[in-house]
Amino acid sequence: MIAMSPETDTPLPPMGFIAVECHFTRPAGDAFNERTWPFPLIRERAPGSLVTDLVTREGYDAGFLDRFVQTGQKLAEQGAVGIMTSCGFLAMAQPELAKRLPIPVATSALLHIPSILAFLPADASIGVLTFDDTKLGPLHLSQLSIRDVDRVHIIGAPKGGSLQRLVCDDIEYSHEDIEKELVEAALEIAQRHPETRAILLECTQMAPFAVAIQQAVEWPVYDVYTMGCWFYSGLSRHRPQAWGPIGSDKTRG
Repeated sequence: MIAMSPETDTPLPPMGFIAVECHFTRPAGDAFNERTWPFPLIRERAPGSLVTDLVTREGYDAGFLDRFVQTGQKLAEQGAVGIMTSCGFLAMAQPELAKRLPIPVATSALLHIPSILAFLPADASIGVLTFDDTKLGPLHLSQLSIRDVDRVHIIGAPKGGSLQRLVCDDIEYSHEDIEKELVEAALEIAQRHPETRAILLECTQMAPFAVAIQQAVEWPVYDVYTMGCWFYSGLSRHRPQAWGPIGSDKTRG
């Protein structure tokens, strides 16, 4: 189905998506799945982008960044209005890709963090659920100009758990198993850091579990889906149907 603009009945412009060389089941809600999004998605796969290349505490080398720039340029040439990626660890590449690509790029759900910190009380913190908490750290946050790192608590999916084995070993997908381990991780954040008031899901495979996580912790939960929808909403503005035609409903207050 082609996503259409509600007021002009014309196709919406596509979002570009830099896919990586990881192959496993991706249900609706996963950033890679076209059904996840309320806008068209066009994908290009970046060569040399295995899990071991992406998930790292260190910066990316020049060749790695060049390949992502080249992939992003292909998406721009195909008419994409913006670019997203399929791994939250690519926050490490945000400044370089933003500088070198001809259209806006949002590499990671971690881009949400400054806004979340701003609307929380000053003594509250964010819990970040990540694919691997031994690899995600201050260097990623610094690339997004996040300075208040003491208010960001990072915890990972279980080592060798269902999510990690899905991504690394392409085991059979089990929504129930992954949901259980992510809910438990979120509750662990709540226990360790009772001042936490919001959860951010770094991994692009975690969005399908956001509802269950929110029901468990009763806090706001943000992820690649909320980031992508916000990002696109500014790239391609459309008058909401509920507003009706211009001038049709004037209310005085």
